[in-house]
Amino acid sequence: MNRSAAVSLIALIVFVLSACASVDSKIYAGNKVQTVSAWILEFAYESGAVEQLKKSTGDSEVKVVSTGQMPSDLQLRDDIFFALKDEYAIPLTKKPGDANGRILIHPIHFSGGGFKLLTVTFVDQQGETLARLKITNGDRNATFKDDEDFTKYAAVAIASAIRGK
Repeated sequence: MNRSAAVSLIALIVFVLSACASVDSKIYAGNKVQTVSAWILEFAYESGAVEQLKKSTGDSEVKVVSTGQMPSDLQLRDDIFFALKDEYAIPLTKKPGDANGRILIHPIHFSGGGFKLLTVTFVDQQGETLARLKITNGDRNATFKDDEDFTKYAAVAIASAIRGK
């Protein structure tokens, strides 16, 4: 292989790798993450729509309409829950009163479909942020993870953060 072809190959590899899925971890209190005996997995934000009405007098009235989570987001949450519980033996509960830690997820979608980013925040009972993950999907056809593969990738990242690996 000549030098020009080698440089082109290296440039292509760097280009492809820069578009791969990745995890950016920030662990603020790793020792506290390890002491949580039961986690609950929830959405960081409730989805909803805000409607603002203007009255003829100039006053305004705000009306909040709840629309619920997207089906793909609900599936992501449920699949992560069972992967963490069944495959990684992470102690999870569906009862808020039984949990002393919360895993908050915030999924973002590509405009064309599929998950673009999943922000995961680990919070203790007092509301202190213990850790934060930004799990980014690949943005090229060759590196893009479909919903199922992205969910598995996210579950590995979350389990690794909880286990301190």
